[in-house]
Amino acid sequence: MIETERLLLKPYALDFAEEFYIKFQNDHASLQDYFSRTLGMTKSLEDTQAYFQKKIESFESGNGFYFGIFLKESSELIGHISVREIDWNIPKGELAYFILSGFAGQKYSYEALQAFRDWCISEKGFVRIFMKIAPDNLASKKVAAFCDFKLEGLLKNDYRKRQEVLTDMLLYAYTID
Repeated sequence: MIETERLLLKPYALDFAEEFYIKFQNDHASLQDYFSRTLGMTKSLEDTQAYFQKKIESFESGNGFYFGIFLKESSELIGHISVREIDWNIPKGELAYFILSGFAGQKYSYEALQAFRDWCISEKGFVRIFMKIAPDNLASKKVAAFCDFKLEGLLKNDYRKRQEVLTDMLLYAYTID
């Protein structure tokens, strides 16, 4: 578990799969552009439990680290953060996160991203963490810059929004020199 002033980041566990399923489906509209694959794998509670089980196994094997973001005060689930596509030869990985729309604008993403970035470095030994952000995602670009991720370039035709529309992505990275 990772603790911040207002948040708890907890590794995926089956005991919050149901809350994740309900909140994720209720926030479908705001998540469908960049988390459409996850939405597709969590269409039912049973699917979500199976998805969580895979993520728990991935954590245990070191292939990916998936956390729920919770409010410390109420224990309410408000988001997700992960690092995946890990290359242990470097070591590096791709970071992704979301804050549910009902909790946007309260700087939870800044707090979660800084704490998770630091955990990846201090606990897992990463020397490079990168994120892909759509050019029109102004909020995520602002969060990345605030958390000392540097813009490294533009990846042309790198992602399909909603698994349909081909779009460019910006590559942001945090590196240990």
